[in-house]
Amino acid sequence: MKVKKYVAETMQDAIFKVKADLGPEAIILDTNKFKKGGFLGFFTKTMVEIIAGVEEKKREFKQNNNNFALQEINDLKNMVTEIHKSWQNDEFLSHLSEELLEIYQHLNQQEVNEELAKGFIKVIKENKIVPGEINSQLDAVLQEYIGECQLISTDDSQKVIGFVGPTGVGKTTTIAKLAAHFTLDEGKKVCLITTDTYRIAAVQQLQTYSDIINIPLHVAYNEQELVKLIRFDLKDKYDLILIDTAGSSWKDGIQLGKLKTLLKRELVDEIHLMISLNTRSNIIREVIKGFSLLKPDKLILTKLDETSVYGDIINIKNISKLPYSYITIGQDVPDDLEAARAELLTGYLTGGLNV
Repeated sequence: MKVKKYVAETMQDAIFKVKADLGPEAIILDTNKFKKGGFLGFFTKTMVEIIAGVEEKKREFKQNNNNFALQEINDLKNMVTEIHKSWQNDEFLSHLSEELLEIYQHLNQQEVNEELAKGFIKVIKENKIVPGEINSQLDAVLQEYIGECQLISTDDSQKVIGFVGPTGVGKTTTIAKLAAHFTLDEGKKVCLITTDTYRIAAVQQLQTYSDIINIPLHVAYNEQELVKLIRFDLKDKYDLILIDTAGSSWKDGIQLGKLKTLLKRELVDEIHLMISLNTRSNIIREVIKGFSLLKPDKLILTKLDETSVYGDIINIKNISKLPYSYITIGQDVPDDLEAARAELLTGYLTGGLNV
């Protein structure tokens, strides 16, 4: 098959390029949207990318290529056989219908905790399954488990929100997205405070964003300065105050203790813990355990665009028992920020499943 990539500003233009180049027999293999240009995520243009191919009339295969392909097929068959053997030895799985077994396999591939996956299957199995609606039943079960997202609420009173998380999770960029959203989309008066004075680049990055959004940024070098800003200098002057903190290791009890002292409950209304979904599951568990010292109220999932396995959406919920607030799906400010709606998260989990 001859395969080529085509880029255009609209889907129609991209398809036209495909047909003009490869002819009417061309097959679209994949589509994708991406951002182009702009400055620090602003003023970007959405482009469409299509991967398309067409079968060539003549194709020659070398014998060694054939042998390699056959070996891969045999290895795959052996793997599937071993998986099914292990499932047959599992009393619960051995009594599942083909459709339910396929759902279990999908959840297993997405690395959903085994017992949770079996629990979801059990709930579906106990209900009367209408033919052709098993997918919607799975969606309903997962959405109920994930629960409603709890966004930042801006009512008549000033809200002070603190953000915490490990180094590299994307706190500063995410805070800039939230600031842009509430300023530009909701017309709120927003102010930024950073306590991340360990990295000069972090202050400069947030300063650049604040200049673009046209909102103030204050730097608090210690607990006393933060208290003064919130209780006196900024009190009742803004609808929303967002506090950026330095990234901390979940193993560093001293640093976590300092963060707890810094984000006193009498100072902040909410604490959002950020977790990157491209982090290994065992590390995520440790992050949640370590940062529990701060008693976070909500979770923000970052970097969903940097993984293809989404089972930790369920696993994190099971471990933390906390509601989700937002997710991030890229670096663009403010575009790549979404409310963590259950139906959206479920879509990531069940994408590609068709039973």
